Amino acid sequence: MKKNFYRARSRKIKKRYFQQKNLHFIKNLAYLKYNLFSFFIQKENIKLNRKVLAELITTEVGSMFSLSMWNIYLYTA
Repeated sequence: MKKNFYRARSRKIKKRYFQQKNLHFIKNLAYLKYNLFSFFIQKENIKLNRKVLAELITTEVGSMFSLSMWNIYLYTA
């Protein structure tokens, strides 16, 4: 009984760690606030989850830069 409890707890802790890690990557964009960025993604109907966005930030610098500039243009215009 305890064995199953500890397995489930470990899986939950692992999921929580990766969720926090993905949010950390997204929040560390130098010129964007996370709440504005998430609102922008919802408003523009972009269907990407946090995991894909974190991967996009770390690997595709050019596309992330253009997405960020699109976001800044939207809020300044």
